[in-house]
Amino acid sequence: MWLDDSSSERDGAAGGDARQEDVRRVDEEPPSPEQQAPQPSPAASREGSHAGALSASCEALFRSTEQALPWAWKLLQVGKGPGVLPAEARGAALEFLDRIPPHVRRGVSELLAYSNLWQAVCTRLGRPVARSTEELLRELNADLQLLLRGAQARLGTTAALEQGLLLHLGRLREARGKEPSAGLELRATLDAFTHSVTQVMAAASAYRRAWEAAEAELTESAEWLGAGDPGFCAWLAEHLSASVPAWREAHAASRLLQELGALSGPP
Repeated sequence: MWLDDSSSERDGAAGGDARQEDVRRVDEEPPSPEQQAPQPSPAASREGSHAGALSASCEALFRSTEQALPWAWKLLQVGKGPGVLPAEARGAALEFLDRIPPHVRRGVSELLAYSNLWQAVCTRLGRPVARSTEELLRELNADLQLLLRGAQARLGTTAALEQGLLLHLGRLREARGKEPSAGLELRATLDAFTHSVTQVMAAASAYRRAWEAAEAELTESAEWLGAGDPGFCAWLAEHLSASVPAWREAHAASRLLQELGALSGPP
């Protein structure tokens, strides 16, 4: 709320007092959510040409899967009795253990390989070799297509993981409504496991969106490159080379995740 001070000379003392009261009331109002949470700067949102977002979302996916594993193993233990719900719970836990950790490990490996590819492409582009505009255009076209195909393949992998988790979560929520007389420990463990799978699902969605954004930017760059603008060619070569440090960090982060653990085996 902005206060207009331009009419202060026209107002009397009473008007001045009223405005002072208004100022006090405005000062006492709590800040809005927009005021409380500063917006990220454009530089932060573009960090490393998506390398930072991919690295962070991949780690969140790994960590959330890691946190869900103990609940899956516990569900196997407490779901040993007869009945519909114990059978459903055991099946859900086994399906999660069989499918999700291997898929997440694959996601980590794919980010590691892609960040390595990006660095190799950009290091070659940055070498001090005399190139004509036509040569640079051909080289950039080939490199962009290579990076684009890699991003599209990884987007397909993460989309499949997200879809699988969505179906898994649907079956879990369906199972929770069965056999109301089932033991309290089993139901509590199933609830905790369902919540943890929800967290994995959220992380998988964020990881898919990060690959989607990277793929969209590469597609747009390839379209602009098709126009053959020498200025854009020079800018793109510089832009790709400038992103190498961020992809180097993504490579280190994904390598660390790969070395941390296999995401398998009982606790």
